[in-house]
Order: sequence, then C-alpha cells, then structure tokens
Amino acid sequence: MLVRREATRRRRASTATMEDTNNDALLEAFWVRARNAAGIYPLEAVLGQDEQMSLRPPVFSFGDSVELADRLCQLVIDGKKTATSSWRDMYSHEGAELPEVGELSIVCDGAGRPRVLLRLTAVETVRFAHAGPEIAAAEGEGTFEEWREAHDAFFRRECEEAGIEFDPNGDIVVEHFEALYSL
Repeated sequence: MLVRREATRRRRASTATMEDTNNDALLEAFWVRARNAAGIYPLEAVLGQDEQMSLRPPVFSFGDSVELADRLCQLVIDGKKTATSSWRDMYSHEGAELPEVGELSIVCDGAGRPRVLLRLTAVETVRFAHAGPEIAAAEGEGTFEEWREAHDAFFRRECEEAGIEFDPNGDIVVEHFEALYSL
C-alpha cells in the first residue's frame, strides 16, 4: 500500500503530508545525506546555471494512517518490505504515469519525517485475483491471507473514495524496490 504525496504521482490522501509538518529543510537535509551515502551525486545543470544541482525525488508515506505509515516504513528499514502494490486504475484516474525502474522516492514515517531513500528495481502489473504469495512475502505485511484481506479492504476504500468501481479481477501495479539509505 502506497501513498505518494506529489501531484504527478499517486493518490491517496495521507495523514502525514509534507504540508502538515512544514519540514522542507528536514527533507533537503535528508536528501543531501541520502544521495551522498547512496553515491548519487549532483548533476551539472545544462540550462546555463553554474551550480551543480540534483532534484529531490518524490516524497510519500505508505498506507492511509499515521500508524500504518510508521509500521510499513519500519518494515522497509528492517529489510522486511521490498515491494508495494497500488490499484492500477488510480493512475489513469489521477492522470499519473506508471512508475518506472530506477525511479527514486523518499519514504516518510507517519509524522512526515523522511526515513528511507528507495530505488525501484522492478515494476509489474498483475490481476489482484492472481497476485500470489511471493508478492505478499515481498510486501512483508504478514501471511498471504492477511495480505489479501488487508489489500482488498484498502483497495475497496481507495476506489470508493475516488468514485471508481472496485473489481476483484482488476489490476494492481507491484513496485519492487531497494532501500539505498535509511535513518
């Protein structure tokens, strides 16, 4: 389950937003530390600027509550969560592009504090009804049955809030990632 807090990316209204915490300086400091630790160095700007720059990646929190954001963020830090899934129709509903391998993101905890820098390693689209135990295991959120039940409820809520009809045979987008840096 994923909540991205950027206009061109995803969807769900998160209780932990950067606007709420007003911590742009904290985000920038995290980004500088994370990119240095991960070996991601600034690129020279091509538009006549003489300073080096790198754009901070999108910021998001997992889940749809502070508690869930904290729990899922910690699973990533602990190395137990290496994937997340989203309802496919939400991308078109919001006019967002599907994620691509290599994209970076900053994951925040439930209080909106940046905690992890992620890089997407694989993206797949599968029917929710056909999602298997390997996806549940990669998401690190319990047994396959627990994962299925929690995600069914989550996707139903999300679709209802967006005015989209939920279809258990609909597609999900599964993003596999690696943590490049964490606090």
